[in-house]
Amino acid sequence: MKSKIIIYSLLILFLEGCLSVKETYDKPPNEWNSNECLLILSNAISHNLFDNRTNIKIIATPYYPSVILALYRNRNEVRKWTMDQYKIDVDELMKYNAGLYYDWTSNKIVDSKGNYFKDKTQIDSLMFMISITNLAYYSAGSMMQVKVGGAVVWMPLVSPDQIYTPEISRLEENIFLTNDQSRSIKPKYVWGKKNTMLTTEETLFVMFNLRAGDNHFLSKSESIYLLIKGFEEDIILTFPLKYLK
Repeated sequence: MKSKIIIYSLLILFLEGCLSVKETYDKPPNEWNSNECLLILSNAISHNLFDNRTNIKIIATPYYPSVILALYRNRNEVRKWTMDQYKIDVDELMKYNAGLYYDWTSNKIVDSKGNYFKDKTQIDSLMFMISITNLAYYSAGSMMQVKVGGAVVWMPLVSPDQIYTPEISRLEENIFLTNDQSRSIKPKYVWGKKNTMLTTEETLFVMFNLRAGDNHFLSKSESIYLLIKGFEEDIILTFPLKYLK
């Protein structure tokens, strides 16, 4: 996990220093290279990797339209799929996740009413991919050398009774999305969880409905916040909506 933190941090610094976010967004997605795809992803992702108050480390990726385009563009390049396959994959996930579609002729995103996408309130729903890791559990295998009498022996850094293994059977009930008006909504669904205790890394897909009649959850908000309760500390991840493109 520590290596993941270091690699992720260096990646962000490298990309932000070498590439322009605006120039990348202005290009048609079928012209993005791998670094530009990663730049879009790194700007959208939020995490608490450097929060020392908790052993629970979370990386969350919102499936914004640009994120969907970048994910599948990168996958298309790696797996050498055809451009037609890329477009099919994007269209399916864009419609399913956000109620939008991509007009490949004009290179513009279109909402469910046929209007070009210009405002965050045109998106119907939003999915997050959430990766959760328990550093305390992984540290249980760490050992150190100590002297016992005249001999040097290996001892565990953390005894079994000190290992933090939170129960997550009801994790779905502890995930919320909050806006700038302090209004919170619960997920439409959460899927992907494998265990009832947080030992191995868990990857969840969490879907939120953003529209309720004429009311839109993103209206009058500049950021949204993913709140996850039930651990040592409540974890709040911030997502500036300027990257919702």
